[in-house]
Amino acid sequence: MVKIAFFKEELEIPKGVKLSLEGGHHIRVKGPEGDITKDFSHIRGIKVAIEGNKVIFSTNFPKSGTLALVKTIMSIINNLIIGVQNNYKYISKIAYSHFPCSVRVDEKNKTLLVENFLGERAPRKAKIPNNVKVEVEGDDVYFIGPDKEALGQSAANVKRACRIRKKDPRVFQDGVYLYRKQLGEEIFWEII
Repeated sequence: MVKIAFFKEELEIPKGVKLSLEGGHHIRVKGPEGDITKDFSHIRGIKVAIEGNKVIFSTNFPKSGTLALVKTIMSIINNLIIGVQNNYKYISKIAYSHFPCSVRVDEKNKTLLVENFLGERAPRKAKIPNNVKVEVEGDDVYFIGPDKEALGQSAANVKRACRIRKKDPRVFQDGVYLYRKQLGEEIFWEII
C-alpha cells in the first residue's frame, strides 16, 4: 500500500455555533441549545487547529488507525455541532407485566430511580450525566440534550440498572428500553 506523507481534513463550522480549542485537545462547542466540552487528549499525533470557520485536522505519515481516528473525531464534533443547534431526544419505554413500576428523577443527586421494579422495596438507581435533562410522562422517559453520547449513556445506564438476573429473560421482560431517537422533532431511529 502507498504511504501518505501528509493528511489534512477540514470540517466547516456553521453560523451561530462557536467552536474553541482549549489546552490543545479540549474542544468546546457553544450554540443556542447548549455548551459542551469534550476531551480529545487521546489523539496523539493529530494536530487540531481552528482557522476562520473551519476545524482543520492534520497529521504526518498517518497509519490506517490514525486515519480512522480522525474520521471518528470529525463525526463526534459534527454531532456536537448539530446537537447545540437542535437538541437530541432519546425516548425510552417503561415495560412491566405484573408489578407496576414507576420512574422518578432525583435532580439533587442526578439519578433516575425505578421504584417497585418486580415488587422490590428498594429503588433501582441509574446515574444521569450533567448535560442531560430527563422528563417522565406516563410510560415514557425522555432524555433531552445536545450531546448524543451522553444521551445514549444515560439510556444505557437505566436499562442496565433494570437488568434481571437468575430468571428467564424470555418470560421476565420488565425494564426501561430505548425505542426512539429524535433530532428536534425528526425521528432518525425507531423500533416499531
